[in-house]
Amino acid sequence: MHFDVDAHTIFLGVTGSHAYGMARAGSDVDVRGACIPPREVRDSHYKVFEQFLVSEQRGAWGPGPATQAVEVILRHPTAGDSYRQSDPVFRRTNGAVDLCIYSLNKLVTLAANNNPNVLELLFLDERDVLYADDRWRRLVEQRDLFLSRKCKHTYLGYAHAQLKRIKGHREWLLHPPEHEPTRRDFDLPEESVLPADVRNQIDEAVKRIVGGWRVDDGLEDVLSGATLDVLMGRLRDFHATLLACSEGLLDEKIYEIGAASIGLSKDVLYAIRQERRYRAARKHWEQYQRWVRERNPARAELEAKYHMDTKHASHLIRLMKTGYEILTEGVLRVRRPDAEELLAIRDGALSYDQLIEEAERIERAVIEAETTSRLPRSPQVEKIDEVLLSVL
Repeated sequence: MHFDVDAHTIFLGVTGSHAYGMARAGSDVDVRGACIPPREVRDSHYKVFEQFLVSEQRGAWGPGPATQAVEVILRHPTAGDSYRQSDPVFRRTNGAVDLCIYSLNKLVTLAANNNPNVLELLFLDERDVLYADDRWRRLVEQRDLFLSRKCKHTYLGYAHAQLKRIKGHREWLLHPPEHEPTRRDFDLPEESVLPADVRNQIDEAVKRIVGGWRVDDGLEDVLSGATLDVLMGRLRDFHATLLACSEGLLDEKIYEIGAASIGLSKDVLYAIRQERRYRAARKHWEQYQRWVRERNPARAELEAKYHMDTKHASHLIRLMKTGYEILTEGVLRVRRPDAEELLAIRDGALSYDQLIEEAERIERAVIEAETTSRLPRSPQVEKIDEVLLSVL
C-alpha cells in the first residue's frame, strides 16, 4: 500500500442486509467507504489505487482492531459504538466483516454509472453512516445529480444476474450433473486435434466476423431506452426462429456460421463445436462442485425445501422495486419500507413460479416507467465533475 488508507478515509457506512433493514442474528457486516488518496498517488503513473479490500472473520465484535482495515472502523471517534448500541442485530453478528474502501474517483465513477451497490452509498440512512467528514457530506448534498434513467438498465441487469443464479442453482437442485464429463462423452480423442493456440486464433477470427454482423450498429443513434431493448429482443427472437434453434443455442449456431464463412471444413467445424461443448460442460461441472463445497448450510436447507435460492429471490425483487422507485419517484430508498415482505420471500413465501411471475410483472413496470420518467437520460456528469473537483 502506497499510503495510510485510514488517515485518508472520508466515509464509512454499513451496507447490505443491515442497511436494507433485513438483517437477522448472525448476518455478516458489510462496510463500504471512500478515501481520497494523497496527491502523489493520484498523479502517479505507477502508484495506482482504486480500492482496498479486507474480509476478516472475527470471533466476536469487540474492542481493538483485528487488522489495520477493521481498525479504520473502530478508530474514528464517531464510528461504530453508537451504531452497535442502537442495533441489537448488529451486536449479535457472528463477526464476519467485509470491508471495501474505494478511492473517491472510482466511487463517483461507479455511482455515475448507476452501479446499485455503490449508488446506494450516497443514499444511506443516517443511522447506517459510521463516519463521514465534510467532504463526503458535500458530495451527498448533490447526490440527486447521479440519478438518471440509466438505473433501469443497471438495476434490471443486477436483478437478471440474481435470476440467472436462481435458475442455475435450481437446475443443480433438481437435475444435478450425474458424473464428471470426459472427452469421450463428446466423441473427442484424449488429446485435442486442434492445439490451444490454433483454437484461440480461430475464435478470434470468428469473433471479428460475427462482430461485423451486429444488428445494433448505429441503432443507439436513433433509438434508446425501452424502444431499443424491445427491438433487440425481437431481432434475437427472429434470429432464433430463422436458424431453427432455441435461444440457448443461438450463439453457438451463429458461431458455426461465422466459422464456416472463413472456409473451415465440416470436420474441423465438428471438432471445434465438440471442444466448445466439452469445455462448457467442464466449466459447468466445476461450478457445480464448487457450489456444493461452499454452500452455506442454512441457505442449503432453504434451497432444499423450496428448490431455489430464496436469498437471491429477495434480492431480485428488492433490486427491481428499487429501480422502479427511482424512475417513478426520483428517490433511492436503501432502508426498505417493504423489508418484511422481502424477508418473507427469503423465507419461501413465493414459489418458483410465483417468483418468476412477480419478477416479470415488476420488470414490465420498470420498462414502462423508464419511458415516462422525469429523470434525465444520463447522470449530469459535468455537474458531478464540478462537485468532485471541489471535494478533491
